[in-house]
Amino acid sequence: MNPAELGALVEKRALLLDGGMGSLLIAAGLEPGRDPVWWNLEHPERVEAAHRGYVEAGSDIVHTNTFGANSVKLRSAGLGGRCREVNTRAVEIARRASGGMALVAGDIGPSGLTLPPVGGASVDELHDAFVEQTEALAEAGADLLSIETMFDLREALAALAAARASGLAVLASLTFESRKRGFFTIMGDALVPSLAALADAGAAAVGCNCSVASPVMRAMVEEACASVRAPVVAQPNAGQPRVTAQGVVYDASVEEFARDAAAMVAAGARLVGGCCGTDPSFIRAARAALDAAAG
Repeated sequence: MNPAELGALVEKRALLLDGGMGSLLIAAGLEPGRDPVWWNLEHPERVEAAHRGYVEAGSDIVHTNTFGANSVKLRSAGLGGRCREVNTRAVEIARRASGGMALVAGDIGPSGLTLPPVGGASVDELHDAFVEQTEALAEAGADLLSIETMFDLREALAALAAARASGLAVLASLTFESRKRGFFTIMGDALVPSLAALADAGAAAVGCNCSVASPVMRAMVEEACASVRAPVVAQPNAGQPRVTAQGVVYDASVEEFARDAAAMVAAGARLVGGCCGTDPSFIRAARAALDAAAG
């Protein structure tokens, strides 16, 4: 799917993304601290079941289990030299689970490298970290690519440059916090200028994910949609995490999440879904809310 094709699709209707992957795999037995990408090789059936849960809940697009599958992150996870294998398997798993009912987005997360003044990496190093992954995702048959949870605009732009070489439509999201002066990444990148820069660099859709719950992201969406000339993406967390005797739980209600998803679409968002802590119950409720709002 090229950028024009995605643009035409979201012009017709808002699309529903999936929710969190890591939380589902942890519930399925993923060991604490183990990178979820390992399960593309070790337990593909469990990854497939997670995807299928979202497809059955009504997702129009599911993300591959490749958030940490760039070459740098894979080396640190003990999977150095296996970038193409891991990403190819992930696309195959998501494609089986989608059964033709949902598009498959190749998921791209941060490289693990940091630029000055925090770290010593260069923009070229960041770009190179994403080249093999984006090529592998495209060659394996991903319908589009999705860059998520970037906290440095410079890294997001480097990933975008690598992803655009595929010819596929690319979603590009940063993760923002709410501060007194507005919405910023931890690196100080402001919401509207950052999203505008990503759109200008060729992202087919731009937005925000992670860090905040749906009421705060709703405010981010309203600000973005008022100023950014590109389809807007929004994927909030399921509230804030709390550690309990039963593990980490999130404090948002499914009903609030669904109401806010519909409100974000009403404000102009064209692709909405969930991030950390969300599961198929959140997506199912959002599907119902979006369908009811659409009449």
